[in-house]
Amino acid sequence: MGLITNILTEEFVSHTTDVAIIGGGVIGCSIAYQLSKKGIKSTVFEKNKLASGASGATAGIIGPIWYLDHTIKPYFDMGMRSLEIFPSFVEELKEAGIDPEFQQNGGMKIVLDEDTNTLLRDNLQWQKELGIGVRWIDKLELLEREPEITDRAEGGVFSPQDASIKGAAYTNSLAHASTRLGTTYLEGLEVTGLETHRDTVIGVKTQSGTFHANHTIIAAGAWSGISRRWFSSSIPIRPIKGQRIILRKQGFLPKCTVQSIVPQTDGSILSAATREEGVFNHTITGEAISQMVSAAKMIFPTLNDAEFVSAKAGVRPGSPDGMPILGPIPEWLGVSIASGHDHVGMICSPATAELVSEYVATGNTSGLEPFSITRFETGTSRRAKSLFTNEKYNR
Repeated sequence: MGLITNILTEEFVSHTTDVAIIGGGVIGCSIAYQLSKKGIKSTVFEKNKLASGASGATAGIIGPIWYLDHTIKPYFDMGMRSLEIFPSFVEELKEAGIDPEFQQNGGMKIVLDEDTNTLLRDNLQWQKELGIGVRWIDKLELLEREPEITDRAEGGVFSPQDASIKGAAYTNSLAHASTRLGTTYLEGLEVTGLETHRDTVIGVKTQSGTFHANHTIIAAGAWSGISRRWFSSSIPIRPIKGQRIILRKQGFLPKCTVQSIVPQTDGSILSAATREEGVFNHTITGEAISQMVSAAKMIFPTLNDAEFVSAKAGVRPGSPDGMPILGPIPEWLGVSIASGHDHVGMICSPATAELVSEYVATGNTSGLEPFSITRFETGTSRRAKSLFTNEKYNR
């Protein structure tokens, strides 16, 4: 039995929706899209513009084998499931009218010193054991693939399945496609609280009044933690700021993602990203720009005279163990959360939307159990590791 049942009584007849989704980033819009395909109409509340937060400032790298801990199977499987369905998912969105700028050109991690050599070779072992189509490439092949790469590179690992996507375009394409199927998007409208009846959330409060809903999903990214004031239980979301830059070099564009250098569909080059724990602002800093320009020039020396195009910052939602928080909130009915993805929101968005929309439609929580907020109460969570946080790996 699904969650879209007769929670609302006849007194609540205006401003009603099947599902209220708080947050117009990639997670909220992905869930809205999957719900719309099931015939469930949502209203998405975004206090600014769609993709105005972390979703619009992402590097957009779709590479779960580098960014997810393979020893935590449900989490790793979520990333691999997303990678599997991304191509068909993207085709649906393109047919609906907006190109999300998805490129499946592969990705490379390169050897820069003995430490990265050991790290890459160790990881290649388990990647092959899992049947993932990655392979070692020597310096000759590396130079054939990327002639402008640094002389320091002695080889590396190539993953043909890796991809990239433009965060803002992807988020807006999800919104466009779901709008055609009945979803409503309300930009510039902040949710200020929840409407409750006893132990049930029956809608959201905004500056424009109350909107009643059969189910409410908190998918507000780093702002999801603010909702802790609405519940007796804690919502352990913490801010993690990230900055990225765009460069352009006439006549040069990498053929695939190398480290955190991502070719863009318009011919520009994205260099990412900083990681600033506990920082909750969108300020662009000179230090971060210098760091990312230096990283890009170190990998591709030809970028020494590249044009600086732009910089952007976003705040990602982190959780205590590095895994997303998905599913019901204890002691409350009619409400769930989908947040805490940190730097893998883009990577995991399709599978997250599958799991959450299935829960809303059927009430089945089995796929969400590893990501339940209750894991922090029982002490069963363990910290997810990511190669992304290894400076030697990404520099």
